[in-house]
Amino acid sequence: MNHTQIESTELAKIIVRSLVDKKGSDIKVYDVRNNSSITDFHVLATGMNPPHLKALFNEARLQMKTHDLACYRKAGTPDSGWIVADYIDVVVHLFNPDARQYYALDVLWKDMPQLDIGAGLAGVTV
Repeated sequence: MNHTQIESTELAKIIVRSLVDKKGSDIKVYDVRNNSSITDFHVLATGMNPPHLKALFNEARLQMKTHDLACYRKAGTPDSGWIVADYIDVVVHLFNPDARQYYALDVLWKDMPQLDIGAGLAGVTV
């Protein structure tokens, strides 16, 4: 975990709320704490096109900024179909539908537990 006052589980929920607010789809949060020394959670979401991916990334970035957390590293662009934002404890993967299917991270992490984020979103189902 990084040296903030916010636990990684809460960071993941903040990110998920921001993605839900911008209509991200097929949002999954994989808990890799027992299998990775690099991060605690991988958040995956799908955006429909480059402007949507940009909006998803910007909203997550803005929400994290309100908690004084900057993105450690970012890779990819909306036009590439995949944006990765590293917040140390939580890594966010934003895909267009084709890239999500091609890179198949959901298959890679299929055996990892998923964080139950529904209860923390005040009735929003993801």
